[in-house]
Amino acid sequence: MLTKILNAFKPINIRFFTRPGCSLCQSAKEIIYPAVEEDFPTNRFTIEEIDIDKENNKQYFDRFKNDVPVGMIDQKIIFKHRIDEDKLYYDLETILRQQIKKEKEGKE
Repeated sequence: MLTKILNAFKPINIRFFTRPGCSLCQSAKEIIYPAVEEDFPTNRFTIEEIDIDKENNKQYFDRFKNDVPVGMIDQKIIFKHRIDEDKLYYDLETILRQQIKKEKEGKE
C-alpha cells in the first residue's frame, strides 16, 4: 500500500549545479547520487545536473561561479561547496515527508 502511494506522487527535483573539473562537485556526486538512487523510495527524487559553464546556463554561472557544487530544491539551497551527508539525509527526509503530507491532504 505504501509503495503504491509513494509511486503515485510527483518526484521532487534536485537541481545540482556543477562544472567540469571541479573536485568538490565530483565528491558531491559520489554522495548525492547513491543517496537518491539507493536510500530513498524509487522515483521520489530526480537530479537535474546543470553545468554552469555551458553558455545557455549563464544565469547560473553568474550566481554560482564561486560556489559549486550547489544543490537546490525549489528555491531552497540544500548544500553548497561541500555536502554534510547527515544534513543532506535530514533535509531530503524532511522535504519528502512534507510533500507526502501535502499530497495526502490534497487527495482527501
